[in-house]
Amino acid sequence: MAYANNLDQAIEGFYSAFAGYPLPKFTDPCMHCHSFEEELKVHAQPLRELHLEHLRDYAVDALNVWGDLDVFKHFLPRIFDLVANLPDPSSSLIDTEIQFGKLRYGDWRTWPKAEQNAVESFLHAVWKGVLNDPPLDDSYADVECWICSIGQCEEALGPYLREWIEDERQSAILALSSFLRTSAILREGRTGWNAFWKGREAQYMQLQEWARSSAVIAKLRNAETRFRGSEIAAELALARAICSGPE
Repeated sequence: MAYANNLDQAIEGFYSAFAGYPLPKFTDPCMHCHSFEEELKVHAQPLRELHLEHLRDYAVDALNVWGDLDVFKHFLPRIFDLVANLPDPSSSLIDTEIQFGKLRYGDWRTWPKAEQNAVESFLHAVWKGVLNDPPLDDSYADVECWICSIGQCEEALGPYLREWIEDERQSAILALSSFLRTSAILREGRTGWNAFWKGREAQYMQLQEWARSSAVIAKLRNAETRFRGSEIAAELALARAICSGPE
């Protein structure tokens, strides 16, 4: 992804906020589930030099059958650094939804304020970066991946959706249009929805209600005027029709 500098700043803030959690000599994986060789991987390099192959096994089972909260906080900056900077999160074998869900599992809203602020800064920086992405084959499937990921650890999606409404960049407008046209968010039932919404139905409903809102329809209508006469305008009109029905 092409992210703004504020993502780099947010990641540095992560490393700073969680610097007080040293790596223990033994991170306590369940030895019925993992091997000593897997334990050695997380000690293979200094934190900032660990790569996906070092952390994948830990990241999947962190807080479940591998280590406590202090261990998680030690690795958290590097895991999210890797997740945010992977060119294609779907190819990483580390689902972003699972990783963001670890924050909720670790009850991050009870953490010290500086740590909470670091998480919030990171989430918003990632989201701004997602909306800055150019179209890829007329598909924004990854937009739902990322908003679903945020929904795993945030109770209210409103602040992120307001950012989307207020973002006048062409990339954000195209993301909205493509998301509405290609995602399952406005379909009846849950056919085709991201399965990670299961258990986060309240957040999914927030997204659904927002997608049908007058604010979204108005943004699409205004964007149609802005891009009048172009193929983009036709796509925006179709997205608006999906939201509100043809006029």
